[in-house]
Amino acid sequence: MLGFLIASLLGTAIVSGYTLAEYDSRVTPALVAPIRNLRTWAFIICFFSIGLTTRFRELAKSGTKPQLASAAGVVVNVLLGYALSAWLFADHWRNLAQQ
Repeated sequence: MLGFLIASLLGTAIVSGYTLAEYDSRVTPALVAPIRNLRTWAFIICFFSIGLTTRFRELAKSGTKPQLASAAGVVVNVLLGYALSAWLFADHWRNLAQQ
């Protein structure tokens, strides 16, 4: 929360001297666009990492069937996450290729 407040105050201080036209022509391409791309990549990485926190020592004690079930679940999560990401963010991927 404190980091968000500091970032908001810093961002406000940086852009407070610009008119709307100057903001759109200077600040958006130089400051807002890279942050937007970073936000998108951070979201994608967080989305893919959900559910991939396996405790292997505990899983090793449980036997073969739970290990196979866990591995299958991880594979399904990764493949489904990739497919959904490719579908939902198709425009983003195309825009990255054009930059």
